[in-house]
Amino acid sequence: MSNLEKELTANFQGFRADWTAQASANWSALEPLNVYEKSYRRIACLHALKNEIVLPNFSEGSAAFFLEAHNDALVSHVNASFGAWRSSLQALRSCIENSLNAIYYKDHPVELELWGQGIFRMGFTELLTYVERHPKLSAFDNTKTGVQFLREEYATLSRAVHASAVDFRMTDSAAAVLLWNTDKARAGKWSSRESKVIEGICLVFSFIFSEKLTGTQLSNLRSMLSFAVSASKKTILKKDLKITIPS
Repeated sequence: MSNLEKELTANFQGFRADWTAQASANWSALEPLNVYEKSYRRIACLHALKNEIVLPNFSEGSAAFFLEAHNDALVSHVNASFGAWRSSLQALRSCIENSLNAIYYKDHPVELELWGQGIFRMGFTELLTYVERHPKLSAFDNTKTGVQFLREEYATLSRAVHASAVDFRMTDSAAAVLLWNTDKARAGKWSSRESKVIEGICLVFSFIFSEKLTGTQLSNLRSMLSFAVSASKKTILKKDLKITIPS
């Protein structure tokens, strides 16, 4: 082994020891914040949607997109738990994309097959337009259906993905490399982004599959949605769709 290789090996071992110790310290610093338990409850809503709506009604190929969306939300939660804010926001962006892809490809099995062959792909703007024009949503204002939430959050999260806004940068003038930090204000901002993303997804699915949520149907799912849907949106679901979400 050359001297350079020995030096790199020693550097690698030091780097690994440093970042694993820092990850544990960051988790301990952020763990007392209540945003993470609230996040877990919201993610549990996606799990309930997956089991009660997606798996029984979607093809295996289209359901796979929602399973990935659920995983994206979990990745975001874990990354945020030790202060990797930018990557946690990137995962939320992917959660939106995969949720809308699941809806689109459920309705388009031919395009799903073409996607599997690598010769078809829907851009986000096209996906959002499709959902916006969906017959179960088009009669309602976007601010009711969750579409506006997803439109706004995707734009915000895209700035995080491309680091095109100072607030989303992980580095500053004092640090050339910064994997994470324990800024509690960023935890609050991440939680706000996640809350809007998951509420938007839950609303879109509630509108599209409203006939499965009325009356006494899927009571467990409706109970879970109470952790993700705000009081004002619960009122809208009750008034416009006859869907009762517990308070």
